[in-house]
Amino acid sequence: MRISSEQGHPARLIVSGSGPHDYVLATIKKMPFPLQNREFVVRQVSAADTNGDLLYAALPVGDVIDYGMTSRTVRGVSRGIIRITPSGKSQCKITYNQYLDAGGVIPTRVIESKIPLALSAVVELRDEFQRDDEIDKMERDELARVIKDEQQVYSEDEDSLIQRVQDKLGALKEEDFEELESPDLFVKMGKMHAEGDGRMIIRASTTMDSSIEECAASEMDKMGRQNTKSSTNLVRTLVYDNGHSAVFHFVKDFHIPGFAPREWVLRMLWKKLATDTVAVCFESIDGRNEANNKYVRASNSVYNEYKRLEPLGEVPQTRVTWTQRIEMGGSLSRQIVAAGAPKQLMHLSTMRQQFDKSLDIDGATRARNVGLIADHSEQYSEEENALLEEGEKHFADFKEMKAKRVKMASPLTTGEIAFKKKGRHAWGRATTTVRASPEEVLAFLWDARSRTNTYADTLEVGVDEEQEHTRLIYVLKTFPKPLRDRDVLTRCLWKKQEEGGFLYSVCSEESEGRPHRPGIVRAKVSTAARIVPSGRGTKLEYFVHPDAGGRIPNFVMNAVLRGQLAYVTEIQEYFQELRLMEDYDADDGKALGVRLMHPGGEKGKKPWRKVRDVVEKHRSLKKLSIEFDWLAGFLEEVVRGKWVMAASVSTKLECLSKKEARKIGRSLMPALKQRKTALAGLHQWKMQNRSMVELFERYDWVESMLLEVAQEVMKTAPWGLMWRVCTGATLSVLDIVTDVVVIVGYMGKEETRGYGYSLLMMLVGSMALQVLIVFGQNRKKPWVMAKEILVVVTGLKPAW
Repeated sequence: MRISSEQGHPARLIVSGSGPHDYVLATIKKMPFPLQNREFVVRQVSAADTNGDLLYAALPVGDVIDYGMTSRTVRGVSRGIIRITPSGKSQCKITYNQYLDAGGVIPTRVIESKIPLALSAVVELRDEFQRDDEIDKMERDELARVIKDEQQVYSEDEDSLIQRVQDKLGALKEEDFEELESPDLFVKMGKMHAEGDGRMIIRASTTMDSSIEECAASEMDKMGRQNTKSSTNLVRTLVYDNGHSAVFHFVKDFHIPGFAPREWVLRMLWKKLATDTVAVCFESIDGRNEANNKYVRASNSVYNEYKRLEPLGEVPQTRVTWTQRIEMGGSLSRQIVAAGAPKQLMHLSTMRQQFDKSLDIDGATRARNVGLIADHSEQYSEEENALLEEGEKHFADFKEMKAKRVKMASPLTTGEIAFKKKGRHAWGRATTTVRASPEEVLAFLWDARSRTNTYADTLEVGVDEEQEHTRLIYVLKTFPKPLRDRDVLTRCLWKKQEEGGFLYSVCSEESEGRPHRPGIVRAKVSTAARIVPSGRGTKLEYFVHPDAGGRIPNFVMNAVLRGQLAYVTEIQEYFQELRLMEDYDADDGKALGVRLMHPGGEKGKKPWRKVRDVVEKHRSLKKLSIEFDWLAGFLEEVVRGKWVMAASVSTKLECLSKKEARKIGRSLMPALKQRKTALAGLHQWKMQNRSMVELFERYDWVESMLLEVAQEVMKTAPWGLMWRVCTGATLSVLDIVTDVVVIVGYMGKEETRGYGYSLLMMLVGSMALQVLIVFGQNRKKPWVMAKEILVVVTGLKPAW
């Protein structure tokens, strides 16, 4: 016997019969108020048909079921049959027919609303066994093999199409395009207008961690399962004429009032131009599909070039250039087309992320650097020792300054800034504990060209000299206008310390090989880091003193300094994301709790809105979310800390549904409210929910994670603030009511009517003054102004 609870099923009881092919299933289905819940008890039997199909039938039975709980229900009747027909070696077709009589008198609309839930068993079954990613990869790999190994014969028309698109789009130069702001810092975007007709041409380029054949196959895979599921096209078909040519037909609705859906019919071709280059071309054609009056026929030309680069270790690299000529058909302003260009070009970013192996590439480079650090045997020159001593001296100098604490993005990092006497720019120091070895932390700092250390404002990074323990690195960064861009040339050194840690020092240097460039200001920077073993991690103490050169206000440089100190938090979070679940301990749980409550990113962003991003980035949380699909939603409710009524769920951990998990997450806040400490509130909440007891026992680090979240939630607990706000609003409304009562009383008597007019003028004048202030603040926002005026007039301003 097994009892479980799922969304839409307050209770589900399986009573075993004569075997797995014959048993009784009892289910209570939740109905909307005021209807009573419905109970269905069916006998389910499976058998093989004579033609090889598998049949799965359900018939109603009159058994009385003990659910172990009190529930007033109405018995319904359900009959159903599922036919499972084999289709190939590893696929089958499922047909589900069901008869449902819920009993009693139920409105038709309620029955219709429950039909999708009743038939969702087929969807759940498909999701359980779906292998979309695996099948898409198999199909792409097969096409990639064809592109790589099979010789193709092209007709004159096909060669002419490729040549035409290549001459029209492939021959355009990079400098002809106006650069667009790209949402992906690894993808460069641009736009231009074609000569003569003024049509928009857009281009994006990037480097992918894949072979040229895999990239071309991915572009040709227009009908892959993932592409089809994520597509918003009204129509989407692909018909292959041969191994290298197909016709792609699709219709897209842009949901712009008065703008009809657009239809494209494109010839799609791939061809190897050389041993290291593959091109994929698209061009609009006529005659293959009849025009539909509902749609406006648009035209398009696309040229994709995939060029092989030198591999990074064992990871192949491909330079991709994607150029498209847009013709939407009808009347559509150039501004609208230009505004939608970055979104259109994000197709290349999605493709890049599909093949992204940044963690593997950076990890392999870091592993090589760790090996070089461990095997280091070179001697240090006098000049190098002097530079290292200068870096060590920075820490001593900082202690003598009067420093003040600064708020960091994560409480796990402490930051301080200080000024020297008569100094123009601040000095900064940040400290944290990283869950990695000292060698790994040093290797991370040492790899200046890693993708993790790549930022949107970095235009160029070059390593001019490189030895085992020293490098000369050139960096060019863009600054916001009207400030000029800055470059910096630094000497980086590291040396092992006697206590087992490392000293890492960076100082500015000049070189004939890197002269000052016109229009660019040469900046200076002094950086030092102590990397010391500490318990099961590494203590990282980071010092930085930037000088951007030129005339930059101090407050700007101080803001730059705070951003550079945040680099320490990035290192801590990077290595935390790589931790394996089997290595997790209480410190990891605390770090996860801090990250959930302080996810970083855009200021003012509610932390619960970034919970899914945190889960996706952390290797172990992502793995756990596969086991428990409710994890992200559960953590969202815990982090949000919404003030709701207390509730408990008795469902086992293995049977927990997404809806119940969210309910448990919301119930943490009232438990914390009832106890003086976060620990006591967390313990009460755990004991109220059986699944949480099991979760804490299975993963001991979860308790420290949720305790950290609970402590942060209590710091911003809304109940005290809510009490004050409600009290203030109530008093404000009562004050208006008493004023009105007094005014009415004065107006009713001749001898006090003057007092009534005086009070009325004061009340109206006060309201008018507040309305005037609201008008001045929100005159350009009519809806906001109307809302604020309503709040003022009703006396609810203290609650707003």
